[in-house]
Amino acid sequence: RNPTATTSLAMRTATVLAAACLASEALAFAPPAALPATRAHAPRHGAARALRMQTKSDTIEQIKVGEGKEEATEVKTAMDNKIGVAVRTRKAVQTEPEVNFYARTAMRVGALKETSPLLTSTMPGNKGFDPLGFAKRRDLLLQYREAELKHARLAMLASVGWASSELLHPKLVALLGKDPNSEASWLQPGASGALEKAPSVLNGGLEYVPPLAWAALVMATGIVEIWRMLSISGQPNAFEPGNLGFDPLNFYGMADDAERRSLQLKEINNGRLAMVAIAAFAGQEFLADSSIVNIAPQFFTAGPLANIGSVGDAIAQYSGLLSCESGIVYCSEGQGALDAMMGGASPETAEYLQEVLSD
Repeated sequence: RNPTATTSLAMRTATVLAAACLASEALAFAPPAALPATRAHAPRHGAARALRMQTKSDTIEQIKVGEGKEEATEVKTAMDNKIGVAVRTRKAVQTEPEVNFYARTAMRVGALKETSPLLTSTMPGNKGFDPLGFAKRRDLLLQYREAELKHARLAMLASVGWASSELLHPKLVALLGKDPNSEASWLQPGASGALEKAPSVLNGGLEYVPPLAWAALVMATGIVEIWRMLSISGQPNAFEPGNLGFDPLNFYGMADDAERRSLQLKEINNGRLAMVAIAAFAGQEFLADSSIVNIAPQFFTAGPLANIGSVGDAIAQYSGLLSCESGIVYCSEGQGALDAMMGGASPETAEYLQEVLSD
């Protein structure tokens, strides 16, 4: 072998080993600042990333929690709304007025409109009768009830007065010393020729009523109507129909709500019957040409009121107020009345009366 080549190879190998040793020593004794910087970079980046991930996770969790709270709030609100709706619905069901049986029946047969206030009206005597649909609103319904009560009250008075006039008028005329069959009686002749029918539009006889009486009646009625219109003009939907404050015996004032409703029901029922009765009186007398007391004696002269025609005689007999001796009524036997008056007086008074009458 060539010694020179061997030596050269050994020198190269030693040089490489020496360089490796130096490099190893350099790495071993190198300043630690460089390595921590390299080593710390990755941990700080990782920590920040971890922190960001943790923060993001916390944010996501907070968002989820917030969303959960919002969802819970929305659910609670929805539940509260449902509960509120249920409560309001229950209250509405409880406070909704009950449909009147008669009005509902009339609506089913087509005699009442579905929008009529009669369906839910609690007025006494509500039978759902409004086939022409006049009462379209509550204020109109109250006005029609007011008018119905006025006519009902007039009809009750008229139905009693009609029959009473035919029964009592002849007796009253006779007590006044006049002929019941003369023109002094306002009764009108029937088919028999006797004065027996009450004066009316169909029977005639209203022309005998003094004009002053008509004027007084119209004036009194107008005053009451104007006063009533002014008193309810400010509350067209809240006034009580027919309540004029007339209660001299305080029947209505002492009654409770149930008793007042009962009184109102009795009044409207009797008033409706009276309106039918007075129309029947006028129609029957016009068609039969006779008084109602003779057409239906079972209700008057031959019934419970059979003795009502003798009331005048009974008063005159038992009280003396309508007798000749009282001096209140006209008597054809004036001397008899004078003797009766003087009979109970002292001699001086009787002599004085005799002198005055003789003069």
